[in-house]
Amino acid sequence: MAALIIQNKEDILSAYLKTFGFEGKKSDVLTAALLQKLPEPVSKNGEELIAHADKIILKIAKNIFKNAKLDNAQLLAQFKLCFLLCGGADMCTLDNLKKIEFSADLAEQMKKHFVINAPQYHMSTMKPQKIENFRAKKKKND
Repeated sequence: MAALIIQNKEDILSAYLKTFGFEGKKSDVLTAALLQKLPEPVSKNGEELIAHADKIILKIAKNIFKNAKLDNAQLLAQFKLCFLLCGGADMCTLDNLKKIEFSADLAEQMKKHFVINAPQYHMSTMKPQKIENFRAKKKKND
């Protein structure tokens, strides 16, 4: 078990980024990039900071999973799952992190890990079927 001592907004964002697998220099670079994108004045409230970081990540998720029919909370969770499953933190370069952009390769890997809860549907034609009147058929048999 480890204890984290949160002292400032950088610590809050750094702890948040550890859940994505970011460590060391990559975590520092992404923390600085996120702080630049946060609305002024930057809150010191941890929940507000995480909510703003999630909004930034949600924009990326909507760009990667353009056709996903999920609400924002589900899409954010799906993004986080896919990012972790494909080892996204290891695939990000420092340049990607400075711009808060992901490479096309990482986006493709994440799409491969996208979870679909139901089978995809396939459109096809259905042959016409004869509609029988079951009441009339039943009376004939009586």
